[in-house]
Amino acid sequence: MNIRYWLLTLLFVGAVSSMSAQEIVVIDGAKYAIHDVAKGETLYSLARRYGVTVDEIKGANAALAGGLKAGQRIKIPVKAEESAPQSVATPQVRVHKVMKGETLYSLAKMNGLSVEELQAANPHIRKGLKAGQLIDIPQRGAATEPSQGEVTPNLTLAPTQTESVKLVEEPSIEQPTVVPTLDAQPLFRTLKAEDRAEVALLLPLGSEEKPAQNYLDFYRGFLIGLDSVRMAGHSVNLSLYNTKHDYNRVVEIIASGALEKSNLVVGPIYEDELIPVATALQGKNIPVVSPLANLTQSVGGHIFQMSPSQNTKLEKVRSMFDGSKRVVIISTDNIDKEFDAEVRSMLRDTSYVVEHKYIYEHPSIIEKREKEREKMREQGLEVDDTPSPSDMSPLLRGEQPTVVVITANNEIEVDRILAAIASANIALTARSQRVVPFVVFGNNRWNRYRNIDRAILFTNNVTMLSTYHARRSEPKIKAFDKRFVEEFNALPSLYAYRGYDAAVVFVKSLYGAIETGLEGAHLMPLLTPYAFESNPATGVRINNQWIKVNYNSNFTITTE
Repeated sequence: MNIRYWLLTLLFVGAVSSMSAQEIVVIDGAKYAIHDVAKGETLYSLARRYGVTVDEIKGANAALAGGLKAGQRIKIPVKAEESAPQSVATPQVRVHKVMKGETLYSLAKMNGLSVEELQAANPHIRKGLKAGQLIDIPQRGAATEPSQGEVTPNLTLAPTQTESVKLVEEPSIEQPTVVPTLDAQPLFRTLKAEDRAEVALLLPLGSEEKPAQNYLDFYRGFLIGLDSVRMAGHSVNLSLYNTKHDYNRVVEIIASGALEKSNLVVGPIYEDELIPVATALQGKNIPVVSPLANLTQSVGGHIFQMSPSQNTKLEKVRSMFDGSKRVVIISTDNIDKEFDAEVRSMLRDTSYVVEHKYIYEHPSIIEKREKEREKMREQGLEVDDTPSPSDMSPLLRGEQPTVVVITANNEIEVDRILAAIASANIALTARSQRVVPFVVFGNNRWNRYRNIDRAILFTNNVTMLSTYHARRSEPKIKAFDKRFVEEFNALPSLYAYRGYDAAVVFVKSLYGAIETGLEGAHLMPLLTPYAFESNPATGVRINNQWIKVNYNSNFTITTE
């Protein structure tokens, strides 16, 4: 079932709208509401309004074989237990200013509506949206009194199931002092296949005027992941909370007691907001997932950290620094102190370390100096042949396999050093001089840089560790990307992939593996693996799977 359908199908809780039914007739003992079709109405919208199916409406109206038309008078079957149409509150609306890139489909999806409903409320937008337009967004209420701050009704994942997604917003209250304590190892309750999973997702989605795109992507990926769970035959209720990165808002969510009714809580994103959630749910057998943060203060065996532990980071590359290779450390005035410390912590068994301070010099300066040196040689004068600090050639000469480490903490400097290494490699090879077998051990923070030519990573045989990896050329990623583009008219980010992983790993696990805290389970929804180990000091279950990404000189990528 397409997510486009199940995400937007409202769970109908009223009986029949008094605005739609003008009169009730009885034909052969069956009751029908007589409805005059208005412009813009569809069989689908009428079926939802009256709480019947499209086929039931068609069955009662042979004239509909040619389609529904404005001005037609049709019969709507009335359920046997209903003696008369019941009125429901007229939906309220809120005014929304259309943002650049928004579409009818995206706005409908985010507000729990169908495109037809949005168009019916705004006849002027039938030809499309324009940035800056003001439109009405219908606000539907549930049949029962909503909890404080609830702004959308339940949505259903499929017409035969009762899955739902709610967006819940809470006002701020005074922030209390929360002191986390270590709890005993909990035993998580495994759901039966027919049980409905209650899932709470807490994300800082920002505001309507300034949405947080990364976390919106995470939410969208999570929805696609839930569809995968549904296809496995399970039913899921999702409650979405916009924390807006506000501690007080998180505390209010906790105070409402809603999270205690969940089988799984994903988020909040930031540790200072996650701590009170985890503390409130200690001893309640409810797993709490930190999808992005590296936790340093949280404690409890019910907490899962999806980002791999810093403690296991270096195990993947320790063989590069075991003394069998020469290590060249290239530094600048701007050093990434954390990365530098990580590398040096592995150098205790390495006796051959070369330190090089890189200073950028423009090629014209180097050329001018070389001409001056040549004149001095012609005159028989002694010449200082110290190479330019920006020349990497001396570092690439020799026999011993070499690991080059760049500790610069500046995108421009990293780019220049990588370019200098590539240039030296080409120059030495052109002069038939031997170039040592070398790799560049890169900083995973380089993935945040936007202006580095990715081709140079292959040229320099860069190897780096990554907390997440997804190659768009891989079939799994291609399939996900295609689905994401179809549903949201945008290309997914890494946040969308992580959102998908969070749903698939943890919601599916509620129906089996969660009982043991995922001990011994090796999971890989897309391309990133997950294997959780309990931290002896904190009890937190932390993913230990770092990915070693190798950019090979033949322009292929391999992972370990």
